[in-house]
Amino acid sequence: MKKKKLLGILPSYAGGGAEKIMLMYFHNFQKRPFFFKLLVVNNDGPLKTKLVDSIEYKYKRLFNSIPKIISYIRKKKFNIVYSTFPHITIALIISKLLRLHNCNIVVRQPNMLYPSLSYSFKLRIIRFLYLRLINMADVIVVTSKAMREEALKNNFNKNKVFLLPNPLDIRNIRKNVIPERKSGLAVKLVFVGRLSYQKGLDRVLGLFSKIDNIELSIIGQGEQRKLLENLVKDNKIEEKITFCGFIPSPYNVIAGADYLFLPSRWEGMPNCVLESLALGTPVIAFKDIITLNDLTFNIKNKTITMLENEESLLAYLRGLRPRKDKLNPMLRKSLLNNSLSEAAYRKKLDKIISSKL
Repeated sequence: MKKKKLLGILPSYAGGGAEKIMLMYFHNFQKRPFFFKLLVVNNDGPLKTKLVDSIEYKYKRLFNSIPKIISYIRKKKFNIVYSTFPHITIALIISKLLRLHNCNIVVRQPNMLYPSLSYSFKLRIIRFLYLRLINMADVIVVTSKAMREEALKNNFNKNKVFLLPNPLDIRNIRKNVIPERKSGLAVKLVFVGRLSYQKGLDRVLGLFSKIDNIELSIIGQGEQRKLLENLVKDNKIEEKITFCGFIPSPYNVIAGADYLFLPSRWEGMPNCVLESLALGTPVIAFKDIITLNDLTFNIKNKTITMLENEESLLAYLRGLRPRKDKLNPMLRKSLLNNSLSEAAYRKKLDKIISSKL
C-alpha cells in the first residue's frame, strides 16, 4: 500500500521545546508508515538540522507564507498536515474550511491554553478562534493530564484527544556528560529556556538582591533579554547573575548545578525539567506549572519543589545549601522514575495518527 504523505509545519528553528519535539519526530523517517516532509516558514534559528527532509522559506510572518504553503500542499498532494503552534493550526483549519486543501490535520498542543493565550489582545483572539475550530482537527495531542483536563473542559472531542508525554532518551542525555560548575562556594542555580514573559524570570530576579551565597546562570535567548539585563543592573546583582546565551547542549552545566530553576508562569511539559532530572539535578519551580503534577514520584521525594509565590520562593532560597561534591562535582544518578524513549514516542504517535485516518 502506498504511504500517505505527512507535512509538518514549523515557524522556525527556534530553540524551544516544541521545536525540539517536532524535529525529533521527523528524524529517522525511513521504515515508518508515512512519507515525511518538514516545511519551515523562517529558516532561521539555532536548531537548524540536516537530519530531517525539509523545505525552507524565509518569511518573517506566517500570514505572508500561507499562499505558498497551500500551493505546496496541493502540488505535492499531501494527505496529512501536522502543527504544534496554535496560529498555524488555525490557518490550516480555516484553509481546509475554504476547501483550499483536504488534508487530515494533526495538532500537538505545546502549552496550557488559557495562561499561554491570555496576556495580550492578539493572543486572546487566537485563543477564541482556536477553541472554536479545534474540533475540525483529526488528532489532538496533549502532553500532560492537566492539558487533557483543560481540553475536555473546553469541549474538545474526547475521541480526538490523546495524552502522549514528551520523550526523553536518558542514556543519550547522560552520555559523555562532564559536570561543569563555576568556581566558588555559592549555591549554583541554572535556568534553561527562552527569555520570555512565560518563563517568569522578570518576577524573580529582584529577589537575588535579598539573598547571599546564590548564583544563577541563565541559558537561552529571547525578547526579554534586554529587560532582564536591566533588572539585574537596577538591582545591582551583576555578580550573581550570568547570561550565557543559547547553548545547544547545556547538559554539562545542568549536571554541575545544585538545582534547575524554572519560575515559569505556565508550561506544557517542560523538557528542561525532564532533562535536569535525568542528569540528577533537582528542580525548583512554582505551582503555576500544574503540568508538573504528572511527575508525582519526583514531587513526593522532593526532587521537584513546587512553591506558592515569590515570598515562599525567597524563604526557600535562603535555606539552600550547595551539593556535597561542590568542589569536584560528579554526574549524579538519574532522578526520573520512568520516561518514554524517542523511538517509542515516534512509534506511538505514528500509531495514533494511523488509527484516526
